[in-house]
Amino acid sequence: MAVVLLVLVAGGVFAAQKAFGSGCKDPSTYELAADPSIAGVVEQVVADTSAEDLGCANVEVTATDSGAVSASVSMGADVPALWIPDSALWVGKTVRATGALVDVASQSVATSPAVIAARTDEVPFFDTWLTALQLKGLRIGNPLTNTVSDAAILGALAEAGTDADAVDSVSAALVPIAQAQAATRGEADPVVRLDEMSSEGGVAVVSEQTLVDYEKSTGTDLGVTAPPTGSFFLNYPLAVTEPAGERHDSAKDVGRAVADALGSEAGLQALSEAGFRGPDNAVLSDGRGLGETTPLVISDQQTAETTLRRYQVLALPSRTLVMEDVSGSMGYSAGADTRIGLTVQASNTGNRLFPDNAALGLWAFSVGLGGGDQDYRELVPIRRLDETVGGTTQRDLLLRATGSLPGLVGSGTGLYDTTLAAFRTVKEGYDPDYINSVIVFTDGSNEDPGSISLDELLATLRAEQDPTKPVIIVTIGITEDADAGVLQQISAATGGTSFLARNPAEIPNVFVNALKSRAGR
Repeated sequence: MAVVLLVLVAGGVFAAQKAFGSGCKDPSTYELAADPSIAGVVEQVVADTSAEDLGCANVEVTATDSGAVSASVSMGADVPALWIPDSALWVGKTVRATGALVDVASQSVATSPAVIAARTDEVPFFDTWLTALQLKGLRIGNPLTNTVSDAAILGALAEAGTDADAVDSVSAALVPIAQAQAATRGEADPVVRLDEMSSEGGVAVVSEQTLVDYEKSTGTDLGVTAPPTGSFFLNYPLAVTEPAGERHDSAKDVGRAVADALGSEAGLQALSEAGFRGPDNAVLSDGRGLGETTPLVISDQQTAETTLRRYQVLALPSRTLVMEDVSGSMGYSAGADTRIGLTVQASNTGNRLFPDNAALGLWAFSVGLGGGDQDYRELVPIRRLDETVGGTTQRDLLLRATGSLPGLVGSGTGLYDTTLAAFRTVKEGYDPDYINSVIVFTDGSNEDPGSISLDELLATLRAEQDPTKPVIIVTIGITEDADAGVLQQISAATGGTSFLARNPAEIPNVFVNALKSRAGR
């Protein structure tokens, strides 16, 4: 009877501690932003852990894309106290964007290797991730938004290691691969990729966790593989993003408590049931997933990011707003033509370079052109070139609008206000499936006395740039009259490129090269 009484009393004390948080009467609240792939299980484990065991804290878990949190931290807006991205690559990217170290409560709370999924009777063999990138019908998702979509490229770079020639081979091989992916990339949502692959065939790059969860929720059996070299692992670190101050240290303690809860027997069991491996990369139980595989490690993260940016530019079509200067000086003679005449010719040539899935719009600008204080006029809004409006394609609408530019020439150059307005317009309509950019074409410097200053423009561009939704500005100066130094600063503020046509003969070629480059990212 004494033993039974002791058990009952102990159970009552445990229940009371769970319900009321013994010794923790006024817990503080901390927001933990977790990548959507792991947010559900983190929320479950946190809910099953008392406030006292979490360091006298209430932890509110929100499912937020890793890239979105990285942008928030970089911009210093809506920053959570704690953050679990899908990979430490996001933490490194954030550190470089802010120039400040990010504290880490745990190097990893869970892991999941990237895998190739296919129908059970269509599982391919490939010896490296570089070979995998060339598989027919490959679906990898959107390389701008999540680590899994980059995993095959990261795997190839890890295989290359520090061998410069091997890294160059990966970069060179990405050109045809990226161009092919521009048309067959598939959906960013990995579940959609698996749905399409299941019904149509082909192969899809997903995380092991996504595959295991998909099989469990749909009752579908899929084949899974990776090259014998190994696989790139998502490692889910727990970062402390609470700004410096009196709450930072306590937030780190709470982060460690959350990591301890996830690393407990109950936490690891919950992670395993959700399809995650533990921080030790141990294989999943019951024969689920990929099985044994070697973790591939990136030797040079900066090289990896540079290669990924190159791939992203190649793989995604353009979404561009072209700004054409129609100030009075554009009517000056340029050889046998005028500056604006050569601009029209170059624009028409550039128009033909873009594929139908590219999206372009056109503004003309000079001081007061839009009426009142507005220095720009929208001639054609941004649309896909194959879109039809009133029986006319967007491509033809742009050709017509470009032909009307000579009739708008007059007044001064309203450069700064127009550039900022164009940047904000493209950002407002940002499309993650495109490279979003502004192309500025001008032969002068800012001549609007009522506009913002250059310093204000540059500071605003830097402050409003979102690393996960980048909008880049390409500037093109016409003749030596253009303020090349200013144009270069404007482009550099957004990671873009600046070009200069020093004489009229260079205008068409420079404009075409700028359109083809889509920015020096």
